Amino acid sequence: MNTLTKIFIPNAIYLGFISLSVQVIFARLAVSFAGGNEVYLSIFYFFWLLITAIGAITLKNIKTNMPLVVGVRPRAPTGTDMLFILMSLFSLISAVVFYLMPKALHIIPGQLIPPVIYLIILLAALLPVCLINGALFSSIALSYKGNSRPGKTYAGEAIGALIAGMITAIYYFSGGRDLTLLLFIACVCLMPLLRKKSLYKIMVLTCAAVIIMLLGAGNHIESLLLKINYQPYDFQQSVSGRLIRYDSVKTGNMTSLYSGGIKLADFPDYVTGQDIIYWSRLIKPDMANIALIGAETHMVDRFVPDNIERKYIFPEKRWLKLVDPGYLPDMKHCRIKDPASFLKGNDEKFDAVILNLGHLISLSSRRLETSSFFKLCRKNIADDGILTVLAPSYDGIWRDDMRKRLSEIHTNLKDIFKKVIYIPGDNLIFIGGDNIPDEINTELLIQRYSELKIDSPYFNSSLIAARTNSFKLNQVEKQLSSESKCANDMAIGHGLSNYFSMFNISFEFKGLLKYFAVLAVIILLLILFFAGFNVNKSLSLINILYFGAISFIFELMVLYEIQLIGGYLYIALGLILSLFMAGMAAGALLEIKYYNSLKNLPKIIHKRTTLALLIFGLIMVLFSLGYDKLWVLMIIVALAGFGGGYGFAANARYFENRPGLPYGVDLAGAILSTAAGLAILSAALDINAILLFMGVTGIILIATNMRLASK
Repeated sequence: MNTLTKIFIPNAIYLGFISLSVQVIFARLAVSFAGGNEVYLSIFYFFWLLITAIGAITLKNIKTNMPLVVGVRPRAPTGTDMLFILMSLFSLISAVVFYLMPKALHIIPGQLIPPVIYLIILLAALLPVCLINGALFSSIALSYKGNSRPGKTYAGEAIGALIAGMITAIYYFSGGRDLTLLLFIACVCLMPLLRKKSLYKIMVLTCAAVIIMLLGAGNHIESLLLKINYQPYDFQQSVSGRLIRYDSVKTGNMTSLYSGGIKLADFPDYVTGQDIIYWSRLIKPDMANIALIGAETHMVDRFVPDNIERKYIFPEKRWLKLVDPGYLPDMKHCRIKDPASFLKGNDEKFDAVILNLGHLISLSSRRLETSSFFKLCRKNIADDGILTVLAPSYDGIWRDDMRKRLSEIHTNLKDIFKKVIYIPGDNLIFIGGDNIPDEINTELLIQRYSELKIDSPYFNSSLIAARTNSFKLNQVEKQLSSESKCANDMAIGHGLSNYFSMFNISFEFKGLLKYFAVLAVIILLLILFFAGFNVNKSLSLINILYFGAISFIFELMVLYEIQLIGGYLYIALGLILSLFMAGMAAGALLEIKYYNSLKNLPKIIHKRTTLALLIFGLIMVLFSLGYDKLWVLMIIVALAGFGGGYGFAANARYFENRPGLPYGVDLAGAILSTAAGLAILSAALDINAILLFMGVTGIILIATNMRLASK
């Protein structure tokens, strides 16, 4: 036995690399066809973890006598070999499901996928891949001849995942596409089958390298699948964006830009551009310089007079190649930077900051309407300047979801500016400032319209009078009178629910929680059953369940917070997971290295568990002190992985002959955390309530483990 296998199981490294790479690719695909929202990301993780856990617990091996010609001499593949082959095959087939099933289920291009259909697509895509993924863990662990099977497999998997996380982060940051990476991973799936120094191994390595170097093998396939998906529209081309994929589609003489499968803008689109600029000019006619956020895709530039200096701030420029340059602002006016980062580092004061909000379907959208972002805007505005905010609306009585969102925006603006006025219409326009009129004066606005010599068949004095009549203003005022202040910036459920209503879909996120509560009880009962109602084994599985739950909830919260801070979750997903896996590998290997005796096994396990629980207590303190700071979040996610890996390796020692059981229970804990994530996003629960519950549960487990360790 060489030094490598004494530390961890080599095949487990392949599994970790493959598993996390496929997970990142599928997560991006899953949200790319669902508007990029984190509610669907949580649902994706729920099913990924659930099916993988089932595979780990129920499947161990696939036996076959079929010869496998991969080395110098033919040999019969082991069960693990066959599982790797199946992973290579089904990962490609399942990826195609994400592209073709929306079309097969008659989803109109640009429509947010209804929940039931999304679940059908997820199950069809994830079922074979995740069952194989879970079975591989058990098969690899059982094929190892030494001790600490579960812990060493767990550590090896974490190390492979760490490498995959770093590679995927770099790959997507450079603009890589999903199917090209997946083709490479399919080749990696075959690597554990190959003998040392075999010709086939060299051929596979060379093939994989060529795929990555050319970055084109999967791109053409992806374009073909997107062409099918967007029918009857004429798909043009696609790019991998900073957040998610951008697609361009042609309809007659109009080009539509899609982001995450949802229409972002049409070119040409004169109406939205005029609303963005002209209402701001009517309120502040003497503006000399402006900054526009989220407005660059609506043909705004042609409505800004040449004497006004303007800056367009957007986080990336890859999508620019999808649109005719004649529809876009001159690049000399553009700043390719995250809006929050730009505002933090900007020293210039603007007469107006104009913010165009879309539908609230992700935390990336949410962060632009929080109080903290409005404060950043205020710091960049001159003393007599204004902040203009456009949010989707309509004339009439709003749905509760829309009213809540618009009321929150209004409340946040009132906390920062002395005066806030609003203009009704398809876009409700808020204008905040310290030196603006107390209320809308229609006659004054029409007079300014004439003085500014605005020449537009759409934006005219009749439109101004219609949008600012007393009936509409009073109707909006009454609906905004029940002010709403959301303590949780992560809550996007009401926005997503309102968006669903546009397609006559009624969906209540809070209703999901009762099903997850039932799931938690079922998991606990199964733990007692699988442990044979043995006190030490049952407690060890409960410990593992807790570590899986609390480590994953911290991982989710870090993902959500980073999305709120920087809006780059989907490109940073691999990097964040790398930190988590690095901590997990370090924790598991540390526990294995310093485990010197098999005597008094229960006592040692319970002592080690207490240490891991104390680590999570430290994480809770860190999270409560500064979870809005990026460096603190990075420490939290690494520590969460460390505590989870350390606790798992200690408690899994009871199950050397059933390694899939503790692994499945660990995933079951993470499944419960996806429920917590959904509860936070839908505002059903506050994050502090979840942390309080976890803290109380942790104290109970510490007391229980310490008592058993003292016996």
